[in-house]
Amino acid sequence: MALRRLALVVNRTKSGVEDIVRAVQEATREAGVELILADAWPVDRATLRGADACCVVGGDGTFLGVAEPAALEGVPLFGINRGKLGFLAAYPEEDVGASIRSILAGDFRREHRALLEVRFADGTFTLALNDVVLKTRDVFRMGRFAVRADGARVNEYRADGLILATPTGTSAYNLAAGGPLVDPAAAVIVLTPICAHTLSNRSVIFDGETELEISSEDGAQLGLSVDGRPTLEAQGRLPLGIRTAKVQLTLLRPKTLTHFDVLRSKLKWS
Repeated sequence: MALRRLALVVNRTKSGVEDIVRAVQEATREAGVELILADAWPVDRATLRGADACCVVGGDGTFLGVAEPAALEGVPLFGINRGKLGFLAAYPEEDVGASIRSILAGDFRREHRALLEVRFADGTFTLALNDVVLKTRDVFRMGRFAVRADGARVNEYRADGLILATPTGTSAYNLAAGGPLVDPAAAVIVLTPICAHTLSNRSVIFDGETELEISSEDGAQLGLSVDGRPTLEAQGRLPLGIRTAKVQLTLLRPKTLTHFDVLRSKLKWS
């Protein structure tokens, strides 16, 4: 399906983005596609409403910042990588014009990625494409975290923190903390403790239909971060309810690029 209305989100703190913006503008003008330039940050749902897709110019952090409003509006995302890793922003900055023209002509593959719904004690919620991290603010103190799955007690973790990751997010902080890599098409939630006191406390992979509850057992000062956004005070927001969200995020990817191509490139596999 050809695209007729394209939103463009640009991280202008990255060098070289103006050349990319000009290439996108030229390609959309040639194709007769309406371009919506979103300059405000964070991007809100109204900016993306009615777009056939959204192009994100920046790194994976920029991409993550657009994931929630895009998912809620049902707008597919694709990224031009100007960051360091580019797990999510799949299109290289080289020959941007050709990439944009092929996308506008419908030459892409759709991937549907699961999100986590993070519900706070006050009833508000947010969505995560990668992960939710609950961590002690005092770097010299461990926390005590109680985890329940569908109401049943799982464990009380003594650790520096907990990571709750989507399959997409298992290649991020979860991997650095010793957690498993999971195919992004899998329907699971991964819990990985950060520097757990007991060596047997390792990652647990839950069925994607599981509803988790996370609480603090010792009143430690905790920070909470969702997809790397600025850290929130966890007090007053616990217990956390975490489950797979009803909405998914659609990614537009090159037809020939697989998840394992990305892993081999970014993780320096052979």
